[in-house]
Amino acid sequence: MLSYKVDDEIELALPRPEIDGPVVYRLIERQRDYLKEFLPWLDHLQNEEEEIIAFKEMMKNFGAGKSVTLVIHYQQTVAGMIDFHNINQSNRSADIGYWLSEDLQGKGIMTRAVAGMCSLGFNSFNFNRITLTIECDNIPSQKVAERSGFMLEGKLRSYLKNRDDYKDAYFYSLLKDDGQSS
Repeated sequence: MLSYKVDDEIELALPRPEIDGPVVYRLIERQRDYLKEFLPWLDHLQNEEEEIIAFKEMMKNFGAGKSVTLVIHYQQTVAGMIDFHNINQSNRSADIGYWLSEDLQGKGIMTRAVAGMCSLGFNSFNFNRITLTIECDNIPSQKVAERSGFMLEGKLRSYLKNRDDYKDAYFYSLLKDDGQSS
């Protein structure tokens, strides 16, 4: 398993489709109602095989330099996922996204995972800018962004489509020069 150790409890690892796909799918399935509030793509994920296929596609995108998707392990157990997407090599920038199992929230796991991922982004991928778009209703994710040093740049009206509705979103950024990547 190719991984990055954030601290003694948290490790970020490239997904192993046949191994991690079923585990992540079962984690999602146990809390689908909770997660789908902010992850509308879950409506299209219906079984373990679809997750395995999605993981294989993530690995292709990683190889093509389009995205970096990692499984979050907390105390050696799958806890969620984190990724860079919309990687722009010309501008040395990427968007970050993440989700964490509901029962593991409130332990600082995601804040530490985001710090680790941003460190990878700035130091290994040479990004200058990492951005994050969060639904205005997603207070826990906003708190993670703020604790991780992201700066609120503004509000985007009716920006994110969530099923049949458009939601306002906050747009955050973190720059390499902000000093959060060490």
